[in-house]
Amino acid sequence: MTERFGVSAGTLSLLGLSRARNRELPTTAHFMVGERCIHSCAFCAQARDSKAPPHHLSRVTWPEKLWDEIETPLSRAIAGGLVKRVCIQTVETPGGTESALQLTRKVRSLSPDVQISICVAPESVSRVEAFFRAGASRVGLPVDAVTPETYRRVKGGDLERAWAVLEKASSLWPGRISTHFICGLGETEEEMVLALDRARTLGITVALFAFTPVKGTLMEHDAPPDVSSYRRVQIAAYFLKTGGSKDNIEFRDGKIVRISTDDPAFLGKLWEGKPFETSGCPDCNRPYYNERPGRLMMNFPRSLTEKEVRECIAESGLFRG
Repeated sequence: MTERFGVSAGTLSLLGLSRARNRELPTTAHFMVGERCIHSCAFCAQARDSKAPPHHLSRVTWPEKLWDEIETPLSRAIAGGLVKRVCIQTVETPGGTESALQLTRKVRSLSPDVQISICVAPESVSRVEAFFRAGASRVGLPVDAVTPETYRRVKGGDLERAWAVLEKASSLWPGRISTHFICGLGETEEEMVLALDRARTLGITVALFAFTPVKGTLMEHDAPPDVSSYRRVQIAAYFLKTGGSKDNIEFRDGKIVRISTDDPAFLGKLWEGKPFETSGCPDCNRPYYNERPGRLMMNFPRSLTEKEVRECIAESGLFRG
């Protein structure tokens, strides 16, 4: 493979290819194939109409590398247990799918056991199958915006068409399909919970993100979600993920006002801070994807301290110690 591809700054540190010091190292190696998408999602640095620097996705930089530069350090990191998963972000560009398939095969050739996730737009089930044949363990099909109106406004296109691909893929490969939901694009908390429950019913793993304004994008001046709202959605997402029913979540004017449960297992995990940790594929902590080091943490890439747990729960306004 002679093409260059993006390697996240955190991954370069993890592989010993950067002198930058990270407060939290990733547990997944993140690669990005392609540049400047044919689509124009209003929040995305890689969008067609974005004026953000070309080697950015969200607030993360992705310096370009050749496979020959990455192969040996990646192989060692996988063998040593530093890299528990490899994630390949596929930008929708001409030839992008084939390049991502080649990279998938290259990574798989290093280890028969390492988990490989692909992130690719929900365009077709046949493309999902191609990635599984190439060696992927999971395929992520990001929905991002969870209501028809926000999907049209922010991404363009038909939300239900995207869901149709997810539904078919999840039926063909149970437990191996993921998606992304972004809080703060104009949906209510109730609408987000309904989408989370729909994904849960289909056996689809959800990675929850807080909208992050990125300079140069069409939404660079929009505000991120209120932290109290995001905390409530995080708690509701974890409640559903661990077997809770949406019928036990009470709303008022689209806002979560109560989660009725006395389940000791859920409450125990709540007071450990599990709902506030990075969600999505196993062994993916995505440090500082939504925030800058030292700033307010939306998704924690590690276990929380007792103080942090108390603060997050207090921010939600849903539970008291």
